[in-house]
Amino acid sequence: MSDVHGPSGLSEQPQTGWALLASGQTVQLAQPVERLGARILDFLIVAIPPTAIWAIVRGRDAFVPNGGETLTNLGGILLTEFGALLSGVLMAFIYEVAPTARWGQTLGKRIVGIKVVNASTGTAPGLSKSLGRWAVLTLPVSIPYVQIPGVVFYLLCVLTIGHEPCYRGWHDKAARTLVVASYRDNRRSGRPRPAPAPPRYGLRR
Repeated sequence: MSDVHGPSGLSEQPQTGWALLASGQTVQLAQPVERLGARILDFLIVAIPPTAIWAIVRGRDAFVPNGGETLTNLGGILLTEFGALLSGVLMAFIYEVAPTARWGQTLGKRIVGIKVVNASTGTAPGLSKSLGRWAVLTLPVSIPYVQIPGVVFYLLCVLTIGHEPCYRGWHDKAARTLVVASYRDNRRSGRPRPAPAPPRYGLRR
């Protein structure tokens, strides 16, 4: 089943900045530039500690003394790189999956003012959707020694956001999630909310 329904195909529908969920809730979608800003912040938060550890350990273990010579310790280099990669993936999992499942936000998304929601209900995505979304986006980049295809896939996931009516990347579609604005609430300011336009989200019966 698809989580998208409406009078026409998704590719034919215009980008409006709004979406109407199956629950009847109207949500304001996060703009691609906001998502990019949050992703950059998250990347810096997650990447800096493992990179620093990698640089320190690699500098210590990359070379070993051998009498009057210094030899390259290839085994130490490979072990260090694998350890840094594993710690980076583990930190990304803890940093992104759990908070997104519970609140729909990482620290970067909270700073920017956006959050991930279930595309049908508008609530926090839960563990399974958060895990699926993270896995599609992150795991291909984490496969040792074949990371270039993973990086290309990652970029395609990000770039598709700007060419899809509800700003969904492949990871959003796979997990059936939306990224919405969490800091703008026109009801509090007394301004009327604009009438949403399709696409509409929800389970097709």
